[in-house]
Amino acid sequence: MSKITMDDIAKAANVSKSTVSRALSNDPRVNEDTRERITEIARRLNYRPHQVAQALAKKSTNIIGVVIPWVPRSVADPFFLEFLQGIGEVATANGYSLTLPNIARNQVEDLASIFNNNKVDGIILTEPMLNDPRIEYLQRENIPFVFLGNPMVGEICWVETDNESGAYQAVNYLIESGHTKIATVAGSPELVAGKYRLEGYKRALRDGNLEVNPDLIFYADFTQQSAYRATKKLLEKTRDFTAIFAANDLMALAVIKALKEEKIAIPEEVAVMGYDGIQVGEYIDPALSTIKIPSVKMGRMAMNLLLGIIRGEKIRERQVLLPPELVIRSSA
Repeated sequence: MSKITMDDIAKAANVSKSTVSRALSNDPRVNEDTRERITEIARRLNYRPHQVAQALAKKSTNIIGVVIPWVPRSVADPFFLEFLQGIGEVATANGYSLTLPNIARNQVEDLASIFNNNKVDGIILTEPMLNDPRIEYLQRENIPFVFLGNPMVGEICWVETDNESGAYQAVNYLIESGHTKIATVAGSPELVAGKYRLEGYKRALRDGNLEVNPDLIFYADFTQQSAYRATKKLLEKTRDFTAIFAANDLMALAVIKALKEEKIAIPEEVAVMGYDGIQVGEYIDPALSTIKIPSVKMGRMAMNLLLGIIRGEKIRERQVLLPPELVIRSSA
């Protein structure tokens, strides 16, 4: 059976090919009744547009750029693989493909090269920074974009979970379990997630009438390597604590490794709590207690939001805040 074309739809609808093209692209010059009739005929005939021709016609590429963290995190972090899964599902269903350019953190020049060389139709960014310099460039160049994470600036489109609330839940659970000296391996303080997860940690301690002890706060960059080093430094400095909250699950895995090397029993001597809810956390020993965030769902939502911007649709909800979920396993 030959492939259905716009000519076939035009004949069935008794209209011109140009009217079919306009109707299928939601051109306002086509009245609603005609557009619905043409759309129904296209559906009945199982019409599938030629994506390359469609992209050329509207001067687009049908390619979305996804800026994930710079190495060593990159796709080595399972969270971003799960997030990409959600993006990919929606992108593929709508005829888009993805490109993952290598961009150093906050490098506007590298970001500009994506559009100069690859000509993507829009971009999804991760790990917003405080006063993120990429925002001004993207707005100035009128480039459609969505953040994974709240950059804390104006009416930017973003999808996020409440970092402070999630960290508060994690630490509050440890306090309610009887822990009074809780250390943290915090994330990068220049990143929004790092700043607010640390704020949640501190607020839970204050609300529990516990001291916020600077000697129990160690910073890392959300990677396993940095968290492992930070935990070793913590253990060298003091062992006067009974729990550790790590600002993401990858760092929590490194915390567990460092504790085991020192023959410290988990959770009998030190409880460990992570943040993200990556699948691998369920299968380590001990299984990781964590704050679970819906990474795949967030990817789907970010991509749908970006598609709305690209298509010029009226977007009612530009900022999506999803609730985090406390998941208790054997590490805490």
